[in-house]
Amino acid sequence: MKAFNLLFGIIFTVSSVYGQQTVTIEGDIQNMPDSLTIGCREMKGESMQLYTDDLFSMVNGKFKITKEVSQTTRMFLHINNTGYEFWVKPGANIKITGSAPYIQTWQTKSDIPIPEQIELNRFRAATREENIRIHDLTQEFMKQVALGQKDSVSRQKRNALRLQANSIHDQDILYKELLLMLDNPITTAGLQELRDAAKCFQAGKFNDKALIVSVFDKLTDEQKQSVLGKEISSLLTISSTVKEGDPIADAELKDIAGNIHHLSDYKGQYILLDFWSRVCGPCVAALPELETIAKQYKGKVVVVSLSIDIESVWKEECKRSVDNWLQLSDGLGMSGLAAHYGVRSLPTFVYISPEGTILQIKSGYRDGALIEDIKELISNKQTN
Repeated sequence: MKAFNLLFGIIFTVSSVYGQQTVTIEGDIQNMPDSLTIGCREMKGESMQLYTDDLFSMVNGKFKITKEVSQTTRMFLHINNTGYEFWVKPGANIKITGSAPYIQTWQTKSDIPIPEQIELNRFRAATREENIRIHDLTQEFMKQVALGQKDSVSRQKRNALRLQANSIHDQDILYKELLLMLDNPITTAGLQELRDAAKCFQAGKFNDKALIVSVFDKLTDEQKQSVLGKEISSLLTISSTVKEGDPIADAELKDIAGNIHHLSDYKGQYILLDFWSRVCGPCVAALPELETIAKQYKGKVVVVSLSIDIESVWKEECKRSVDNWLQLSDGLGMSGLAAHYGVRSLPTFVYISPEGTILQIKSGYRDGALIEDIKELISNKQTN
């Protein structure tokens, strides 16, 4: 459960329209600005992109939104770069009440039980104090950023605030949530938190693997075979991450037609492995340069873009085909091959030698940097 820094009240009503259910969202938010633009959209995987028709006005803390859903759906309200995750169900009337600034003090009720929201409410109630601390630390961090001081002491202070806030979530909150999952029914909301715990374990931020395994063992066979279940299983079975100088980590990767690929299929050429997402600005900015490399270095460099988005989002973005540029996915998001390579941020680029050895792992994107790196790698190979 991600921590955000806003608090408000919402009322949902649902009615049937053309085979779907129209969800009406009415908000009455205490201690909010007189006028504000907010966004509301279904979350697909871990990504969400707002469009014009997802934007609504809030006046004097009140707003009204209508959306259509056909099944239990995970939604997200976006307000001033922060927001609130919640679940809706066709036919339900949901009411969420509260006041700014602490989002985790919201009270959510429904006239029809929504198991995912019930579990989310349970998590929020148990971790209220921790989330208030995260909010306060985040506000102090933003104040320090606004000062614009670039000296080493200021940078260290900002970094300490960020790390402290992250550690509260990655250790204290996840621990409490896992204990709750041992004693209560587990829904998709819980699976998302269990995956976060597995990610934190893999990153060395959460040490109680036994607790994660105990919760995982409690899952039904159907949950274990779900996308989230497979991600968790993958994270728990990764013994270590690869680094520069190691042989490649490989996996079964699919293209949009369902054909199977392996990185080892392309030994004999350099591989530029690109971990990306469509909602990552720098990832999208890098695409033209990746296409240029695929065309100019055909026969020497194979470009492999590995999407961490869910299947429907990934396939929508990969309709165009460029020779020598593979658009692939392992279906495991940040929990599959990305975890093996220690990917923590996007984009991440991995340069692999023709012999299958990892040469470099770099995060972030700068215009022209990829071509510069490829030229240098090939030049060094030719002079050695």
